[in-house]
Amino acid sequence: MSNAATRSCAYQRRRPELTHCFQIIAGHLNTFISEREAEQRPLPDYVVKEFEAYLKCGILAHGFIRLKCTTCCDEKIVAFSCKKRGFFPSCCAKRMAEAATHLTQNVLPLVPYRQFVVSFPIPLRYWLHTNKRFASEVFGLVTREIHRHYLHEAHDAGIVDATPGTICFTQRWGSALNLNPHIHLLCIDGVYTRYGDVARFRNLEPISDEEVASLVESIANLVRSLGIKRGYLGKDGDIVLNPTLDPLFQDHESLTAALAASISGKIAFGPNAGSYVRKIGGGFGYEGEVPLAKGKRCYSVNGFSLHTNTAVNTHARDRLYKLIEYIARGPLSNDRLEIIANGDVKLALKTLWSNGTTHLVFTPTEFIEKLVALTPPPRSHLVRWSGVFAPNSPYRKDVTLRPEIKKGFQFGDDATEGEKKGEFKNYTWSKMLAQVFKIDVTTCPQCGGDLAKVCAITDPMEARRYLKHLGLDYEPPPRAPPRHEQGEFHFESDDWSREHLS
Repeated sequence: MSNAATRSCAYQRRRPELTHCFQIIAGHLNTFISEREAEQRPLPDYVVKEFEAYLKCGILAHGFIRLKCTTCCDEKIVAFSCKKRGFFPSCCAKRMAEAATHLTQNVLPLVPYRQFVVSFPIPLRYWLHTNKRFASEVFGLVTREIHRHYLHEAHDAGIVDATPGTICFTQRWGSALNLNPHIHLLCIDGVYTRYGDVARFRNLEPISDEEVASLVESIANLVRSLGIKRGYLGKDGDIVLNPTLDPLFQDHESLTAALAASISGKIAFGPNAGSYVRKIGGGFGYEGEVPLAKGKRCYSVNGFSLHTNTAVNTHARDRLYKLIEYIARGPLSNDRLEIIANGDVKLALKTLWSNGTTHLVFTPTEFIEKLVALTPPPRSHLVRWSGVFAPNSPYRKDVTLRPEIKKGFQFGDDATEGEKKGEFKNYTWSKMLAQVFKIDVTTCPQCGGDLAKVCAITDPMEARRYLKHLGLDYEPPPRAPPRHEQGEFHFESDDWSREHLS
C-alpha cells in the first residue's frame, strides 16, 4: 500500500528559517518570555524547551548527518530534527505519516472501520487539559460507551463473547489555533469473537441516526455525572472555578491564563488582553465557538457532539491511510500563515465560518501565546488502545497484521540480532519521504548510487567549520532580543478564571 505520488521527486533540504512560523517565533519569543517574567508569571520549563527545540529543528548549524555516495563520492548533509510533538509543522507531518504507515501496514486487520469524533462543552475543555486523571477517565468512559453500543448490536445478532476494538487519538486544538481537547476514535466496525482457537471478525449493521442520538446523550449524562463526582461541576451542572489541577498548572499562572483565553477565543496578554481574537470576513454573527453542523449520523446535545458518518470498507486501505493521516495530523500548516504589512499574523481558516469569517489576525506575541496553550504537557498520552488492540488483550496477537512489530518498520535480513529480537525503532525521515512522496534521500542525485552515512556532526564548532568549508550558512538564524517596555502588571487569577470560564 502506498499513497505516494506516481513519479519520483528530487529531495530539497527544508529551510525552516524561511517560513513565517519560524520568523515569528525567532523574532518575538524572547519578548514574550521576558514579558511573562516581568509579570512574575514565567512559563513552565517544558514550554520554553519546546520552543527552543523548534528554533533548532532542521537548522544545519545545530548539527547534521553527512552522507557520501559510494560510487561518485558526492556528499550530502541532512539536518537533525527535534522530534517534538507540539505544533512543529514538519515534525508533526512526519508523525502523521508514521502513524498512518505503521497502522495500515503492521497493525490494523483487513476489516471495515468507522471514525467516531467526540467533542466536549467549552468549559470542560479546560479541565480536560489541566488534569490528566480526569481526561483519562472521560476518554475511557467515552470508549466504553462506544464499545457498549457494539456489544449490544452483537447481542442482538446472536453473537456471544464479542470484543470490539478501538484506537483513540487525542487532538488538543481547533482550526483557529484554539485549545479544544477532543477525541477521534478509529473503531473496528464490528466485533471479534473466538471459534475454538481462531479469532473471527463479525460484521454488524451500521450505526443509525437514532443510535447516534442515544449514544451522545448517554455520553453527555455520564461525563456530567463524572464531573460532579470529581468536583469539576456543581450539583446543578454549573462550572466550579477552583477544582484540582495537576501541580504543573497550579504553579504557572501564565500557562493557565493562556489556556483559558485559548479555549474562549480571547487574548490573555498584552494590550488586547481580554479581547476576542480579531476576525476577517463576515460583519456580524455569533462571536463564540461555531457549533458543529448536524448531518447524517451527527448529533450534539448540551455542548457534546458526536459524528460517526465516516466509514471505510475492508479493502479501501488507501482511504484508511488518508483517514489516519487526518486523525493524526498536527495543528498548524505553514501554508495557512501570512505576515501582513503591519507585522501582524494572519491565519487562514480551513473552512468558512457560519458568520463569514475566513481569517484570524494576531500580533506576533498573541500568536506565540496560542502555541503555548497547544503545547502538550509532558507524559500525557495522545493515543490509547482498547478492546482487541489493548496491550493485555488475548486477541491482539491474533488480529494485528504483524504482531512482532511493536513500532516502526520490519527489519530486513541485514538487521542485527538485537533488532530481530524486538529492539524496534521509529520510522526514519528517509523512509517517510520515500513512502509519502517517493523522494529517496538515500540515492545520489548525481549518479544514482547509494548514499552511505559517514558521521553525525553534533559539535557546534565542528558544524561551523564544515558548513563554512561548503559555503553554507554556518551561523544559526538570529533571534531578536526582548522588545517591551517594563511596567507594572496587575493580575488576579480568580478574576481571570471567572471571566473566561463562566
